Amino acid sequence: MTCSLLYTARDGRNYRVFTWWMTAAMLTFAAATILIDGNFIPTAAGWALTTATAILMVAAMRSYIVFLRNADELLRKVHLEALAFAFGAGLVAMMCYRLCERLGAPKLDVNDGGLVLFIVWIGGQWIGARRYAVAEEQ
Repeated sequence: MTCSLLYTARDGRNYRVFTWWMTAAMLTFAAATILIDGNFIPTAAGWALTTATAILMVAAMRSYIVFLRNADELLRKVHLEALAFAFGAGLVAMMCYRLCERLGAPKLDVNDGGLVLFIVWIGGQWIGARRYAVAEEQ
């Protein structure tokens, strides 16, 4: 059983482009966070790094939209279901944890909610791809 049954060569290429943009954005974000929080760089460099992060994130978002637009209906369905699942799980996690904070739980950073979204989205893609790959093999 392989999930690659859902991906054409073009889909694989488009998804790799998205992955490279997102990886560059996340590495830049991590570097900016460390350098800015630690006061290791001047403010102007911090703004430049923040701008670079935003540009890379927009490029990643655009490449993902290109990937979805070029994908067939089944692959698009898998990814859109994963996005819907991640949105719901992220919303529940963020709103419920906010109540937990009011009850005394440690405060989380806004990026922690984004991490929940990202992890659930990746898991949703994997689950959906497995489900449909098994169905196609039978």
